[in-house]
Amino acid sequence: MKQQSIKKEMVNMGNAYAVIMAGGSGTRLWPLSRKDHPKPLIPLVEKERTMVQIAVRRLHPLFLPERILIVANEQLTPLLKTQIPEIPEENFIVEPLGRDTAPAVGLGAIHVRQRDSEGVMVVLTADHHIADEDMFRNALAVAIDTAQKGGVVTLGIKPSYPSTGFGYIERGEIKETLNGLDIFTLEQFHEKPDQKTAEQYISSGNFSWNSGMFIWPVDRVMAEFERNVPELHRSLEQLAAVIGQPAYEKTIARMWPEMPRISVDYALMEKIDREAYVIPVEMGWTDIGNFSTLYDLLSGYEGENITNSEEGALLIDASRTLIFSNRLVAVLGLEDLVIVDTDDILLVCHYDRAQDVKKLVEQLKKEKRDRYL
Repeated sequence: MKQQSIKKEMVNMGNAYAVIMAGGSGTRLWPLSRKDHPKPLIPLVEKERTMVQIAVRRLHPLFLPERILIVANEQLTPLLKTQIPEIPEENFIVEPLGRDTAPAVGLGAIHVRQRDSEGVMVVLTADHHIADEDMFRNALAVAIDTAQKGGVVTLGIKPSYPSTGFGYIERGEIKETLNGLDIFTLEQFHEKPDQKTAEQYISSGNFSWNSGMFIWPVDRVMAEFERNVPELHRSLEQLAAVIGQPAYEKTIARMWPEMPRISVDYALMEKIDREAYVIPVEMGWTDIGNFSTLYDLLSGYEGENITNSEEGALLIDASRTLIFSNRLVAVLGLEDLVIVDTDDILLVCHYDRAQDVKKLVEQLKKEKRDRYL
């Protein structure tokens, strides 16, 4: 095993760009998360900062604002500009509409390449919680160092339980150790498993949760697009040819609705077969996918009630209750509840059914009650 030791400040960050995907709909957090005000724009974990504000500011000092790009749809971009004014106007990359993560990553890639043909692209999301931000920045610095040598890198999360809600990454041999972190060869991506398979993954000790964070040279990722999804690659290259020109807006408006709906995991990461690495990290990472996950993150002890309301809550014989409301909420003799009270919707949900909130959204779509979405 090759051993190295570097200091974070010695890593050459000059050609690295952070690209934050800020378009997640967050349907399992409805009605807090809505089409015109989704999860990244909501102060879920902190009362004073939204998720996208936290995502941008934890990159300091690794990335200056000039090196941070935001990919989001046309509707959300003006709101994002208001929330993160430190990001330059030209660093907001607009999708006419959402087409899953592979087209969004490709769009970010061609814009990074336009700025630096040898650039390294760090793909992040705007809706993850990371408790240990120093470890996060250290892991990114190590991953960037590896990517600058041509590698494709992902951050893996050390599993704390056999989750069936995350994809998994199987790792191989250690390539090297850098700045205290082991870099493993990436053997295979695995889809979300059933309970028995998840338990096998955990017991093997050879698997990490898939964090959805990827670090790679922009020319390498474009080559992988060309090899694995040539139709998408051709469309991206046609769009890249008019970046910065008057024809760009009309071209993307015409082409984007025809882009395939495909995830970056399926399009690229499951098919990469050379110089692919995973860095397992423990950094207090949480993908806030539903209200039960949010409760677990916010609660300090079993049975605690969490209230996010200016008027507070009146609680008697209540436990494990999560409340979001702008008015007083009174609860008597109940437990394991999610209560979300917005201007036009009241959600009352059992804690164990939080994963199914998206079914309510799907029902609203079927009934064409779009004003509640």
